[in-house]
Amino acid sequence: MLRFLFDFRNSRLAVLLLLVVLFVVVLIFFRAVLLPFFLAAFLAYLLDPPVTWMNRRWRIGRYHLHRGAAVLIIYAVIGTGLGVSGYYGVPKVVIELNRMVKTLPSILNELEQDFVRPLGREMDRILSTYLAAPPTDAASEDFMPVDSVKPMLAPVKPAAPAEPVRPANPTTDALRPLLEDYVFVVRTREDGHLEVTARPRRQMANRGEKRAPSMNQQLNELFQGFRTNLEENMGGVLEQGRNVLKRVSEFVFSTFLVFMLAGFILVDPSRVGNYLRSMVPAAFQPAYSTWVERLDHGLSGVVRGQVVICLINGVMTGIGIFSMGVPYAFTLSIVATLCSLIPIFGVLISSVPIVIMALTVSLYTALLSLAWIL
Repeated sequence: MLRFLFDFRNSRLAVLLLLVVLFVVVLIFFRAVLLPFFLAAFLAYLLDPPVTWMNRRWRIGRYHLHRGAAVLIIYAVIGTGLGVSGYYGVPKVVIELNRMVKTLPSILNELEQDFVRPLGREMDRILSTYLAAPPTDAASEDFMPVDSVKPMLAPVKPAAPAEPVRPANPTTDALRPLLEDYVFVVRTREDGHLEVTARPRRQMANRGEKRAPSMNQQLNELFQGFRTNLEENMGGVLEQGRNVLKRVSEFVFSTFLVFMLAGFILVDPSRVGNYLRSMVPAAFQPAYSTWVERLDHGLSGVVRGQVVICLINGVMTGIGIFSMGVPYAFTLSIVATLCSLIPIFGVLISSVPIVIMALTVSLYTALLSLAWIL
């Protein structure tokens, strides 16, 4: 073991693995401290193309625009956009969210009256028309009650004269509750003999009810459960929203730190790249440079492309649902923009509230909104 570790190549591999383990441990235990640095690096990676473009294309006399000045211009644009959106957009979103939460019970009630119950009745009509149960034939049943089998087993005798009243039999009185609570069923076994089975009357009644289920009743019960759970948890959703708004101020300093660190990286990114390159042995630096170039080419397409997709999807969704008259179009378009960060499933998640709100206008508006999103 010691010989393996003291070998030059194996020792380098062991040190590399140890460094990886230490790096993971540091990330786990110091993630709160390191998070701003990772966010700053990510922000610098996103803003590096426009800063580089401004540095190369914009001139002040004979000199190119300094990267620091380009960073300040971009930060000014971002700050102005955040300020305008915060001044005009945040209050509107809060007002629309409060209205949406207050009117949600009435909206769900309208949906139940206009769509859920008519749909359930229509499904019951279709099932009763095309899936009606055939008439019951006693000869085709796999079991018969004892009362219907007994006349076939015993010959019919003339009625006997009335007998005098006899005293109560304790055995008969004890068996009477058993006869009232159970139904005795006769089956024909494969060997030709008869088999008597006792079944609870409640079980037989439930069995009869299950043969003819009501889709309307089941659909209404499902919708009622959904609405009850949503109304019960509505207060918790509002409370969580207030807590989020209260904690926004806690991230102001972190946001400032992230932008400051990203600005330092953007002013001279080559220095950061050269420092990371110097940590790689000279023999592996060409391979490292090739790997970084390929990683940047692929990652830039994914990250920046996803951001562009979010903006396009949010703007186009807002234009479409606003022109269709869907309520709370501004808030729903913001939800669509944020959910677009999640590939594939984000569009599905953001489509649910849009379709629900469009149903309050008309079924045609809901279908048109869904078609526009698709």
